[in-house]
Amino acid sequence: MAEIAVGQVVKRKAVIVKPNDTVHRVARVLARNKVGSAVVVDENDEIVGIITDRDILDKVVAKGKDPKKVKVKDVMTKNPITIEDDYSIQDAIDRMMDKGVRRLLVTRLGKPIGFVTAADLLTALNTYNSEEEEETEEETEVYGICEICGQYGPLYKVYIEGGEKWVCESCKDSLNL
Repeated sequence: MAEIAVGQVVKRKAVIVKPNDTVHRVARVLARNKVGSAVVVDENDEIVGIITDRDILDKVVAKGKDPKKVKVKDVMTKNPITIEDDYSIQDAIDRMMDKGVRRLLVTRLGKPIGFVTAADLLTALNTYNSEEEEETEEETEVYGICEICGQYGPLYKVYIEGGEKWVCESCKDSLNL
């Protein structure tokens, strides 16, 4: 399994808001930063929750509440699921599955640095697996009959006098290529 650290996959940097900010202000901050969630920190810079565009839609807009009057602390998700940036992406996937969430707050020494989504993790895994397949294909040994001595075994491609030949290791060594 891929040993890619979660911190390598973070695409969305943490946007910080306060519990007493209005939902209207937070919505503007999210839109300006082109992100879907923000970290809520108290006056001691401790993480107390997250607020997402979905929270705003479901808990404020859909219920007809005034976003200019509703405070973040009243609609935020408390105790967000976090993961430290040096954990592997497999740890992140396991945590998402276990907790039933679509995004994780990534922290470094307990301080927010950003978010990863399930899509981010899948993209990272796919990229890693594609690179791994390419490496594997390059390392695949070819077996067959040496075009010089006729022995069967692992073959190496060599170029002799402008032509390509498949030869065994001892013939390759004897050619001093």
